[in-house]
Amino acid sequence: MGDWEELHGNYVLRPINGEAPRALIHFLGGALVGAAPHVAYRYILERLRERGYLIVATPFVLSFDHLRSCNDVIEKFERIAPSLARQYGAVPVVGVGHSCGALLQLLITSLFPDTPRAANALISFNNLPVKEAVPFFDEIFAPLFTGLASTNGTIPSVSDGMTISLRLARVATEGKLPSDALLKDLSKFATPPQLESFLPSDVSIPSALRDALENLVQPTSSALKSAGVLPLMNQLVNVADQIPLLIEEVADGARDFIPPPQAVRAAARRAYRARRTLLIQYENDGIDESEETEELLREAETIMRMKRPMIRIDLQRTVLQGGHATPLLAPPLKVATQAEGLLGEDTARDKLLYTQADATVEELVRWLEEGQL
Repeated sequence: MGDWEELHGNYVLRPINGEAPRALIHFLGGALVGAAPHVAYRYILERLRERGYLIVATPFVLSFDHLRSCNDVIEKFERIAPSLARQYGAVPVVGVGHSCGALLQLLITSLFPDTPRAANALISFNNLPVKEAVPFFDEIFAPLFTGLASTNGTIPSVSDGMTISLRLARVATEGKLPSDALLKDLSKFATPPQLESFLPSDVSIPSALRDALENLVQPTSSALKSAGVLPLMNQLVNVADQIPLLIEEVADGARDFIPPPQAVRAAARRAYRARRTLLIQYENDGIDESEETEELLREAETIMRMKRPMIRIDLQRTVLQGGHATPLLAPPLKVATQAEGLLGEDTARDKLLYTQADATVEELVRWLEEGQL
């Protein structure tokens, strides 16, 4: 999609014209949309790239186990970090995260000392327990998800149905026909257990027919790929893929995050190591905890200075207009640029609703430049 490159499970956007980057921004997105950060946050990340930053957006699968998500993010990032270091030299790494991504950046900086950060920007930070983050979790969602994952021995679970449907959707977004193995799984899923003995042992599309069908769909598939439609749909499948996994986690007994909020606060108070941190809060964000997190990180600085008196943590919190979804509410940069050319900058921002996303970019750049990053 555009100039984005997928490398070792990360999405990379290099500075324009091969310029040396001012810093590497390692970005993590919010719950669910964090599986496709280069799509969901495309505008703000491409704007930051325009200002001279190397962007690495690492997707992650949402889980109740935040430590597992952190490990997944770190493993992906470490696969690409050596090659970027060889190409660009020792570039400072700045962690930027939105919502759940901000929480993961705080955990990485507190609990994973081998993953250093020159600075962190935490946008719409929240560390709420499941019952507060998801209203009616115990009353509605936990029993609902448990029911969706259950099977009575005669019919597959709804969760299984979602999984196989998403497998079919992924094949379609890749412009391919379903494999014989997938067709076999589909026929088994759709057939009641008492009739499985009547299924043919080999469910397949004859080779000649498969070749003919592939030749028939290939021109349309190529056109949709070139237009960016299939890649976008593929990323939407990545987002949807997380839902059956979350259903299974709840069915298996997950009722709070790992680590729970009080353990996250204790870890940050004891071991948060970033020398510079920016907290961005939005006026109309009902689940934001930036103010509480500012107090927490002040305590972390006090504890750190007891061990190392010369250490200073530059901690800033800023409040911008907008709501929790503000970083997501912007068109692709190319569309915004074309609209600005036709309508003028102010009118385009107003009509396409990205004034506040622009303000977020400007605040990030101000803070980065202030720290000479």
